[in-house]
Amino acid sequence: MNSPDLFSTVRTIADLAAVRDAHAPSALDPVTGMAPDHTSVTRALWALVPYAERTGASPDDLESVLADLTADLRHLADHLGADWHEITRRADGYYGDETGGIDQGPAPGRRPVASELEVIVVRDPDGPSEIEVFLDGVPVRPTEYVIDAGAGWHWDDWTEARDANLATASPAARAALLGHYDNPPGGQYVEDRDDAPWLDPVPVPASAVDGASQ
Repeated sequence: MNSPDLFSTVRTIADLAAVRDAHAPSALDPVTGMAPDHTSVTRALWALVPYAERTGASPDDLESVLADLTADLRHLADHLGADWHEITRRADGYYGDETGGIDQGPAPGRRPVASELEVIVVRDPDGPSEIEVFLDGVPVRPTEYVIDAGAGWHWDDWTEARDANLATASPAARAALLGHYDNPPGGQYVEDRDDAPWLDPVPVPASAVDGASQ
């Protein structure tokens, strides 16, 4: 297993290569073709070091190497017709699963890199809004969730739109949406609601019902 302390001293491509070589497998699993103790980090090392060496990257600028590789992967995705937004969404999900949902943060001694998110909203009084989003100056495709409980909504239409948004949102966005959908501002203008709860009640497990009746 790779220790975070081992990577805290890595500053150059040569350092990375040394870490990779120190963890070179003495034998591969005949079924998987991988080292028995391989991890996500060691897999990444075996991809990154040859890439850096072949592209002639600056030996002491590891962040640029990672950025170059990511950009090249995005170009490849474009040629393959793959959805980069979906790829990165899945990657975030895999990372969350592998870390238990805890962001590992920078290695000891490294300064975290801040990201800047810029959002442009152009409102059309007679149509939908146009939204542009830039992350660190790079345009990204946003997923828009608009909660506007003004006049013109009927309850059936409102719940249909609500459920569609909740079904497609990421876990973090869904949690935020649930908070906003619970008694949204302007809700009194939604027609035909008839005091129905803003959020459908959570089903009670059958075991809980059986236990209460005993």
